[in-house]
Amino acid sequence: MNKEAILNFIVEKDDRSITVERTFNASLDRVWAAWTEADNLCQWWAPKPWRCVIKELDFREGGRWLYCMESPEGDRHWCFFDYEAICPKSFYAGNDSFCDEQGVASDLKPKVRWENKFSERDGTTLVQIVLRFNSAQDLNKLIEMGFKGGFTMGMDQLDELLTERTI
Repeated sequence: MNKEAILNFIVEKDDRSITVERTFNASLDRVWAAWTEADNLCQWWAPKPWRCVIKELDFREGGRWLYCMESPEGDRHWCFFDYEAICPKSFYAGNDSFCDEQGVASDLKPKVRWENKFSERDGTTLVQIVLRFNSAQDLNKLIEMGFKGGFTMGMDQLDELLTERTI
């Protein structure tokens, strides 16, 4: 029996953080693979009709994920994620930034620290994400850029893929 997925999106301006909690009716193994393997990430990370294009993904402490979100018209927005801590099938954390195609960080857009926790209970996996910002201005800018809507779309796309059992 499938349980209804939960989605919590909590903005703490005083703490300069956003917490996102999302459950998936899938095993921890499948959800972890969806977040950490290039072929899987490309299927859900960018909100449709955009697509995720990965230039490199080195999922290890000290590794980097360099990718862009590409519009149907070919506009590209590059980002990287530098992995700092990984506890397999439980947690990973690192820093995310908008950048150019070579991975040089942009000073014009927010930089974010991500802490992602994964836990399974009765065949349902909970993903808890805490995004931490250096300033309230960076937090506000990411919200103004439509992060909540875009990230929610990505989570829904992941839920759909997991339901279809393609991951």
